[in-house]
Amino acid sequence: MVEGWPSPHLPTAGADPLFAVGFRWQDRAMRRWFSGLACLAIVAGAAACGGSSRAACGGGGTQPRPEVGGEILYTCYESSSQPGGLFLLNASSGQVQRLTSDHAWNVDASWSPDGRQIVYQSTREGRSDVYVMNVSTKEVRRLSDGRGFNGYPSWSPDGMWIAYESSRDGIEGNQDPPGYYREIYLVREDGTDLHRLLATHASQSGAAWSPAGDQIAFASHMGGAFDLYTVAPDGTGLRQLTNHEGSGGFATYPRWSADGSRIAFSAASSRSNHAEIYWMLAAGGEAHQVTDHPAADWDGWPDWSPDSRWIVFTRKQHGLQLFVTSPKGDSIVQLTYGAGDKDQPRWRPA
Repeated sequence: MVEGWPSPHLPTAGADPLFAVGFRWQDRAMRRWFSGLACLAIVAGAAACGGSSRAACGGGGTQPRPEVGGEILYTCYESSSQPGGLFLLNASSGQVQRLTSDHAWNVDASWSPDGRQIVYQSTREGRSDVYVMNVSTKEVRRLSDGRGFNGYPSWSPDGMWIAYESSRDGIEGNQDPPGYYREIYLVREDGTDLHRLLATHASQSGAAWSPAGDQIAFASHMGGAFDLYTVAPDGTGLRQLTNHEGSGGFATYPRWSADGSRIAFSAASSRSNHAEIYWMLAAGGEAHQVTDHPAADWDGWPDWSPDSRWIVFTRKQHGLQLFVTSPKGDSIVQLTYGAGDKDQPRWRPA
């Protein structure tokens, strides 16, 4: 067991929403990371361990989508050759740029407000920690201190703060699911003034800053089911947005539209349903369903385009690929194809 990684024991998909939507990749990621580590120990530097074909993970390019436009950051992992790496897709041209080249797991990246840096989760030093990379120079620095599991970072719109999940202060409540109990912490961009956002004695995940920087949306099971909440960065004004208590459903991975009026998220209405993409007004109210694909295992990890015309998301159906849709759900376009599971898309700020 690598220190800092969660327990490999996971519940069934029906028993826990985070497993069904987002934690499933972590179990696979952990197993592949161990496999890659063993391969490196035996034949360090061999192409079979760390190399990847040009076509893997979109490295050979994909179909141009000028009607979509923009640049989308994503994670890709490919079973035989590509550990969890970060890639940048130019949707207009279809060209893909690889941002990480080490043999670590580099996942769940988020942009700085100016689009020049990314903050992401990596095992490059043996543990799961949070790092910052300059996209142009590829210079990397570690932000978290190696205590506990650290990941899923999100940058504040003024560039001064980064929110991320951590198990650094241990277990203070029920572990549900086992090994995945985490809370959200805030830290300044330079790594100082680290503090916990809320002490709820419940798992917190998927922190997302509002464009104005006055609210943080996140998912938590503090009410008995995984639902969406908002809170001010100083920990005041906690408000619940969705309610799935007793239904077997859940809501996870909130993301704000550019004007701050809407929040996109992944949700299932009941235990028997798979996750789809929804959005709702940030002020609360009715959830509007965007995707509805009965053959897909799930749709997750939504993110709004800078002009709010599109929502990019991951669809699991014979592997993981990236799609975009209009907020009405009347125009769905597949962005990626081929080898490798593409996941956790994040649109570059305009």
